[in-house]
Amino acid sequence: MVTTLPIEVLESILNQLADSKPDLHVCTLVCRLWAPRSRALLFHSLSTCPSSPAHLSEPFLKTIHQVQSSHLAFLVKSIKVDCCHVSELTRITFNTLRLEHLTRLWLCRSDFARFDRNICLTRALTSSLDTLILDRAVFKDSAQLLHFLSSPCFSNLHSLSLTNISYLLRRDTSTRNPNWILRSWSESTFLELPISPKIMLKELEIGLIPDHNIFDILYHSDSPFDWTCLQKITFYRIWDNGLIQGFLNGLLPALKCIELEKTEHMYHFASSGAFTGVIQNPFVLRNLTELSAAFAFVSSDFLFFENVVKEIQNSSGSRLSTINLILPIDLDGLDIHKAEPSARILNGFTVISDLASLPLLKRVSLIVPISTGIVEQKKADIRNFIDSHSCTAGSISVVFKQAVSEREPFPRLDL
Repeated sequence: MVTTLPIEVLESILNQLADSKPDLHVCTLVCRLWAPRSRALLFHSLSTCPSSPAHLSEPFLKTIHQVQSSHLAFLVKSIKVDCCHVSELTRITFNTLRLEHLTRLWLCRSDFARFDRNICLTRALTSSLDTLILDRAVFKDSAQLLHFLSSPCFSNLHSLSLTNISYLLRRDTSTRNPNWILRSWSESTFLELPISPKIMLKELEIGLIPDHNIFDILYHSDSPFDWTCLQKITFYRIWDNGLIQGFLNGLLPALKCIELEKTEHMYHFASSGAFTGVIQNPFVLRNLTELSAAFAFVSSDFLFFENVVKEIQNSSGSRLSTINLILPIDLDGLDIHKAEPSARILNGFTVISDLASLPLLKRVSLIVPISTGIVEQKKADIRNFIDSHSCTAGSISVVFKQAVSEREPFPRLDL
């Protein structure tokens, strides 16, 4: 008589329950054999997104204190904290994070503006971190942001996301000059300059940020970054030509992938206008192998990708092999059952066919986010709709992905 489940069955059961903390907690108590794997899933990722500051302190910080014990601390790899723009909660959170195996730190609505030397906050962190995500964080100014990013605990970062950053102080124009900012930072830092070794990112995500010329600061020779290993850059909710060109005009010999994440509300500064799809740096254009962008079958998207086609055709030695087009969720707004397709749909598939016909291009992936509860028949209808309008079907593939309510930068598929 079999008294234990095969390990494959055990793994399958626990993986199915991976998103349910209460069920995993029960699994740790089932038997000794279940405990290690269920504990690993239970404590692998901790997060708190309170509705108000009062709901953050006690339960989350109590959990953080509990996992400091030696038999649990090594299990925690990822933490996400929403500090509700309360500086005291930001300080308490950092004072509690003493987890030597932590690799991923996601900070939402952290308020650093009231800490003169916020590098002190990070001294409890170890350099095992490889991913840092800052969303809606508040800093005093650009120099303070540099103070934070240059902390030794971030020396081994591979992925950095800066989105919706804001500054408490908006000073005169001279204090926004990159040289002034770097000088202000270097005169007040605890670190020995020049910094060595530098942070060698592989992925960068940049979103809305007060400085039009933030790239001049991050690319400066005195900054804590070395950009020679950067492989992918994502622009999130920004469509500003000056900002995007500024980042792409850097010395980026390893850059292979550009992703342009669009939402309903895109931002660009009036002084430089919207990004048109024209990449000014010929080295980046030539080395690019993958391009991803939203495609909503609207005229601005048609114009953008028409410019992409012209750029690639006029670029000698282009290596672009993959284009990913993120279509509307469930193809919402497109009448896929209409007998006669609209001019909008016909124009859209003309652009897609032109992309698929580019020399050396191996694949155009049409990524369709699918809402929860969508039946297989709906997927089949979407696939038939796309196939019926694709002239170069061999190089065009349809990929369905579950639509998510909350976007996650640098998603991790493995535990």
